[in-house]
Amino acid sequence: MLTQSKEIRHELVSLGSGAHALAIQIMGNSDDAADAVHDALTTVLERPQAYAAEKGALKPWFLRLVRNRCIDLLRRRRPADLPADELTDAGPGPEKAAEIADRDRVLKLALAAISPDQRQIVVLRDYMDLSYGEIAEVLDVAPGTVMSRLHRSRVALAVAYRKYDD
Repeated sequence: MLTQSKEIRHELVSLGSGAHALAIQIMGNSDDAADAVHDALTTVLERPQAYAAEKGALKPWFLRLVRNRCIDLLRRRRPADLPADELTDAGPGPEKAAEIADRDRVLKLALAAISPDQRQIVVLRDYMDLSYGEIAEVLDVAPGTVMSRLHRSRVALAVAYRKYDD
């Protein structure tokens, strides 16, 4: 049991940034996202026996826990239109950096324009590279539902992207 607990802790450390990225997309800001991930980590570290390896991989289980914690936190506050957090990366030169910054600005606006449910499924698949099965576990839906929701979300994102890419 102690060895399993240490293994879980080690793997959770590697999942931290991905969980935070998911939480940012759901919560709308980095501080609230950090709170949600911290709460989920605390829950797991206080009760490592809650994870049953025979029921599936740790990654989707933990991301589902983070997602559920985000939803709980959102229910406790009044809804607000919060922008998605920064999605920037450094470029090699000033022209390339400006191009990337513009693309990221448009993508940020487009992501903020789609619904939170659409945003989270895009993040789980395209940013965190989860399989359809893992996304199904995180969202607690059938794999076929993941495929159809992901398709609709990508279409909505493309429409929003074109709107802001003038």
